Amino acid sequence: MKVFRTAVQEAYKDMKSVQSYQIFGMATDNPSVVSCRAGPNGEVVTQDLRRSFDSIPTSDEKVRDLFESHLDPLQPPLPNFEKKQQMFNKVRMYVPDEFRSDPIYDTPNDEEEQKANEAKKARRKASAKKKKVATTAAEAKETTSAPAGGEAGEQESEAAGAKHAKQPRKRARKEK
Repeated sequence: MKVFRTAVQEAYKDMKSVQSYQIFGMATDNPSVVSCRAGPNGEVVTQDLRRSFDSIPTSDEKVRDLFESHLDPLQPPLPNFEKKQQMFNKVRMYVPDEFRSDPIYDTPNDEEEQKANEAKKARRKASAKKKKVATTAAEAKETTSAPAGGEAGEQESEAAGAKHAKQPRKRARKEK
């Protein structure tokens, strides 16, 4: 997964005190030099990240060769039919006419729509299953923490559990 690290570490140095800066910039004509600022009005600090061996910086050709030999080109992501359907149904109506011809807003065909609906159902089913597991775990925890008294104690805990199950939980508001 992190195949790029060896190639990048061979060509470039780590940036010094990277966490003390908030704004970074690079120029296309000099990609190994990074300009850093602690804030919008802060002093500009430049760092040359290209490694140098015996005071000779790594050449552009070597960096290009490293990246070409060690890094595979990225494949475009697989189409997300659910997102395509959502873009058509909910976003396209707000897009100006001159941009509606973009393929991202195309009408999904029947097969894409079916796949989107299946993905949506699977996601909802997994979410419901996850919620069910969480509630059964919470109920099991409540029954194990209930006092081991007589029948009256058991009836009270059952009544409290039923009452608790019927009432929806309210989220506590954070006070400012």
